[in-house]
Amino acid sequence: MAFLSPFYDLDVFVSYSHGNAPGDANSPLMRWTHSLIRELKREIQAVEVEFDELTLWWDDLIDPTVDLTDELREKVRSSGILMIVMSPRYLASSWCKDELEWFRQQVHDRARDRGRVFVIRALRTNESDWPEFLLDGRGHAPIGFRFHDPLHRMPYCWRDTQVAKEEYAQQLWRLQIALTSHLQALRSRRAQAMEPMKPIPASRRIYLHARSEHTEVFESVRRALAEKGITPLTAKHDAVRSLADWGQESRARVETAKRCSALVLLRGDGSESFVGDLLDIGVDERERIQAARGSPLPCAVLDQSGEPLPLDVSRFGIERFDICDASWRDNFGGWLAEVRQTLPASP
Repeated sequence: MAFLSPFYDLDVFVSYSHGNAPGDANSPLMRWTHSLIRELKREIQAVEVEFDELTLWWDDLIDPTVDLTDELREKVRSSGILMIVMSPRYLASSWCKDELEWFRQQVHDRARDRGRVFVIRALRTNESDWPEFLLDGRGHAPIGFRFHDPLHRMPYCWRDTQVAKEEYAQQLWRLQIALTSHLQALRSRRAQAMEPMKPIPASRRIYLHARSEHTEVFESVRRALAEKGITPLTAKHDAVRSLADWGQESRARVETAKRCSALVLLRGDGSESFVGDLLDIGVDERERIQAARGSPLPCAVLDQSGEPLPLDVSRFGIERFDICDASWRDNFGGWLAEVRQTLPASP
């Protein structure tokens, strides 16, 4: 079972080239890579108890970049992190030639989730030969983890030599820390995504209507209500619309508002156009909503105009709250809690 289970079957898929020249079945690059991956796993499990089930997959018998079988494709897809061991032989492999589009998709799928593609620079390469999808937004190859001497080009600890052993250990530690951190973060993100969304209590859910020209005021009010634990819902609408569009919006408003504790109209300024909202939505449409839900629907106006309402709507049970008043959120929250107690069980 992998550390990332049940989200992924494998934690890390190691993509590398054996580096076999024609007639050579036991290249030093293959041996060096196998040693690096085994040491990486041992180092992690020596100091991190939670990674006892860590799975790093690599094929130590068949070069995975030569014959891309269906089984191999599935292993790549089911791995949380793709680790690329970069070398000139890798750039000449089928992954970077015949299977380029498939390889591109694997990288892009992981690029949407930061830290899911690791590049180990085993040997010096010509970065102009790198596939464009391995480059950053400025067209540069990622720094990755350099395991070779930039001057002499030889990989650290090549052929089990003690040359640059300290540099090798330092890079291995950097790789270990980065890999475990990204694995932990990836598992946490996947676990959070799997958690069911908590339903919004109907007692704290309102329908908030605002005209399209008052978007800025709407966002400010929405944030203020959210800070009080009140969730405003609204139907999408446009500034210019046909009669059919208006009817569609009205139906969406009815369906949404009948599941809320109150209908709230936002008055962004002193324009006379608010009279239409007050009568069409606050009175007429509200009657249809109440019929659909089978119970009264409290209604209020959140008013920024600083002026009295243009109509006396007290007989319709519509309350007004001046949002220029610093205490409006507390007053509105108290009103909402009070009217909720007078209503039957939530729809």
